[in-house]
Amino acid sequence: MLEELQAEVRRFGTDEILHFGRPLTAHLIETGRWLARWGSQPTLVAAGAFHSIYGTEEFREKAVPVERRSEIRKIIGEEAEDLVYLFCMADRRALFSGQAAAPYCVSLPSMDTHVELDEFTFAALIELEAANIVDGALHQPDAPPTAGSFWLARFESVRNRLSDKAYVTAREVLANWNPDQVRDRMRSEGWMNDDHQ
Repeated sequence: MLEELQAEVRRFGTDEILHFGRPLTAHLIETGRWLARWGSQPTLVAAGAFHSIYGTEEFREKAVPVERRSEIRKIIGEEAEDLVYLFCMADRRALFSGQAAAPYCVSLPSMDTHVELDEFTFAALIELEAANIVDGALHQPDAPPTAGSFWLARFESVRNRLSDKAYVTAREVLANWNPDQVRDRMRSEGWMNDDHQ
């Protein structure tokens, strides 16, 4: 499944867009791969493979303008594309704001509106964020030293919404985050050499 999605996502020029020192394609597919490892449903894995295709508040590069949503829907389906759209457009800090029960309210700042999420969508977005952050943490040597503890605290706050596998992985990666180890990983994967510090 991810091999086919990788071919599809590449059609949108993601190999030419850098995401913290490696092609966006790599980050998208690895995010989907984490979700697959955790036993996520195919819809969520597909969403992971396209999760920031429209850009996000933090990663502003857009491989596809949001006006072309229908093209992405044809590839990954309506449910997965809805998750991608929400992931890209939402102020995701609201996922960690202590909302206790559905419906959960999340703002879409660029559209000056908000949406209400059901339990399934809320949990899916948190799982997707966990995969995004885990892959990012393993490939961002220049993240602030407090990044690991920052994200760990947020995932602790939504522990009951994360799958056990996602929670264990996030804890392991974020509690042990070390920029030198990330640089070593980047070098071993071929994304960084000694000339690129």
